[in-house]
Amino acid sequence: MELRPARAVKPKNFSGLTKLAFASLWLLVFAIPWEDAITISGFGTTSRLVGMIALGLGALALFERGRIRRPSTGHVIMALFVGVAAASYSWSLYPEGTLTQVITYLQLFMMAWLIWEFAVRPQDQTRLMQAYVLGTFVSGTDTVIRFLWHKESDYQRYAGAGLNANDLGLIMALSIPISYYLLIRSRGRTAWIYGLQLVLAGTTIVLTASRGAALSGLVALMIIPLTHAGLTGRQKICAVLALVLLTTGVMIFTPETSWERLSTTPHEFSRGTLTGRTLIWTAGWELFREHPYLGVGANAFRLTVSRVLEEPIRMGNPKSPAPPAHNTFLSVLVEQGAIGFLIFAALLGALVLSLANMPALSRKLWIVCLAVWAVGVSSLTWEMRKPTWFLFGLLLAQGVGATQKIPWFRARKRNLPDYSHQPAFHGPGDFLPARESRSRV
Repeated sequence: MELRPARAVKPKNFSGLTKLAFASLWLLVFAIPWEDAITISGFGTTSRLVGMIALGLGALALFERGRIRRPSTGHVIMALFVGVAAASYSWSLYPEGTLTQVITYLQLFMMAWLIWEFAVRPQDQTRLMQAYVLGTFVSGTDTVIRFLWHKESDYQRYAGAGLNANDLGLIMALSIPISYYLLIRSRGRTAWIYGLQLVLAGTTIVLTASRGAALSGLVALMIIPLTHAGLTGRQKICAVLALVLLTTGVMIFTPETSWERLSTTPHEFSRGTLTGRTLIWTAGWELFREHPYLGVGANAFRLTVSRVLEEPIRMGNPKSPAPPAHNTFLSVLVEQGAIGFLIFAALLGALVLSLANMPALSRKLWIVCLAVWAVGVSSLTWEMRKPTWFLFGLLLAQGVGATQKIPWFRARKRNLPDYSHQPAFHGPGDFLPARESRSRV
């Protein structure tokens, strides 16, 4: 298929299609915090449907534009990671599961690429942050309603939107530094929306009674002391108010059963098994020793680890499903071996390096977000989850955009819109009032 002649592409149509593609991407990010709330029979979740629409519109917009952005180092490593996962089909101990995982990885990579293509401007990056924060209102509110109606998702635990309590807890923990960042950059009623979200996020975390999410939430709160010294007087008031609201909401809505479960965290770390996780980790390490270089294949951990556990767990038993790794780093190590793990580590390194030239406030935000993610995924299998790839994709878009102009690969050289002349962006602070942009943070 050939591109249409450049003269046939009207600027207003090009702009409209691009805006429509970004709107669908915004809806996809908005759906991430409650992706399992609505399931379409025979198809999947609503977020899958929105994702397919976003991909289709994005492809049309890029086709009309006739060019794509040159990928950053992080995107190249992402693609390599997906490629190694696809190659593992050749030696996988669970080929059917590997194929399913590879399709998922491709979809997640395309979401990260859409962010790269359509969230170039700092205001668009901020809008995607807002979409994620607003999406947490759906799952958070549903969790509170379930608590008020005494509908437990697990024994004395509550989680809305059809999500697992541990997953929901980390989704909310990741929203705390983002919501705080948006709060101190906002004025009027908008600031109150983010303040309310912080209350809802803290309340939801304790209602899930997830120990890992509680630890991640504490890490998330580090954004406040890290940024406090450089804030203006108004921003400091907003920060203190946010902390007061969050603490008050947690104290008022948290049931005693949640406090009892969370209070067992020190004992579980010192003498317990972290709800059986240490047993799974031991079995996973044994698997890695048997397949150290190439691993057992993407998505094969569940099937193969049950062969190593003292009490094997069989696939297909709905009452006792095969356990996930409950640790993202171990999951990658076992499934893709040392080679895949090194690529994954290189991706994390590229994310960290992209922070170097960011403005101070943006850099502190992403440092805290990465720390929250690292703590949370140490007890969850999240290498194939949308929040992970959204976080990575947005960080790369903002990090690289803060340091340089991005060239474009051109399909045609004449009469097509060119954005390579635009100045470098420095994050959301660029379009804030000058007084706030000069803040020392």
